[in-house]
Amino acid sequence: MSRAWTAVDFETANPDRGSVCAVGLVRVVDGAVVERYSTLVRPPEPVRFFSPRHTAVHGIRAADVARAPQWPEVLERITALAGDDPLVAHNAAFDVGVLRAACAHTGLARPALSYACTLALARRAWAELPDHRLPTVCGRIGWDMAGRHHRADADAEAAARIVLAAMEATAAASLGALAAALNWPLQRLAGGRDPRPAAPSGGSRAGDRFAAWQEASRAELPEADPGADPSGPFYGRTVCISGDLDGIPKPDAWRRIAEAGGHPAKNVTRATDVLVVADSTAGAPTAKQRRAEDYRARGQAIEIIGEREFTARLALAGG
Repeated sequence: MSRAWTAVDFETANPDRGSVCAVGLVRVVDGAVVERYSTLVRPPEPVRFFSPRHTAVHGIRAADVARAPQWPEVLERITALAGDDPLVAHNAAFDVGVLRAACAHTGLARPALSYACTLALARRAWAELPDHRLPTVCGRIGWDMAGRHHRADADAEAAARIVLAAMEATAAASLGALAAALNWPLQRLAGGRDPRPAAPSGGSRAGDRFAAWQEASRAELPEADPGADPSGPFYGRTVCISGDLDGIPKPDAWRRIAEAGGHPAKNVTRATDVLVVADSTAGAPTAKQRRAEDYRARGQAIEIIGEREFTARLALAGG
């Protein structure tokens, strides 16, 4: 069972999860690497722009992907290489989310797949580490990333090496045996087709803003991921957003907070730890910001951050 599996890593161009700009794959069969694949990717048209914050993390610029293959071609290559293999990734919720969102942006059906998170694996196998970020875990297992963290090929290789090190430590002969030995869950994403997201509009039209507000008001808040990295920037913190973020709908931002182990909230309360103030609110303080400042004046420790700082922290939480 699961003697073959494939490690994967995606990088994105901006806060939109579907803005895939690089992928790395490492296929392992019977404990040996048998195939590698990596490529830059031209992001889907609706989200084909590069955030300076994201470029600062991975170094990829728009000019670098001008002649790169687009997502439909890359998805074919991924499915051809991985086949029915389970996928493993460090902070797998991020990478599975990229695959799903890129398919939605391009009108493609997402493939059915099983997957597991090496971040959760590392927390079980090496609980004594101060954190379980990719470079820290690689240092523990003796794998030198050579300063290439946030390069898709290097991060996929690192995720594969973490699984191999855990298999050696537990004498597990397969991914399934490793999952059983460490109570490490393999998860399943059903195949299907997500609706194509609306192209980012910057909230310039009143009708668009009202529709987005209605969607956000009806959306259910996601639960915090208990398997997220406890050293992450939002882990265990209640985070509220004021205003419309540039390039990421509020329900998507809530999901990203939850994937990082945070608790998204729609309103500022005494439980709020962080208030994110969107760039679109520039000018007079919003009602949420005034409420947060009032709580702070009464001694409550609420951190108020801007949109750039928020997206930078999300990038860090992405592994």
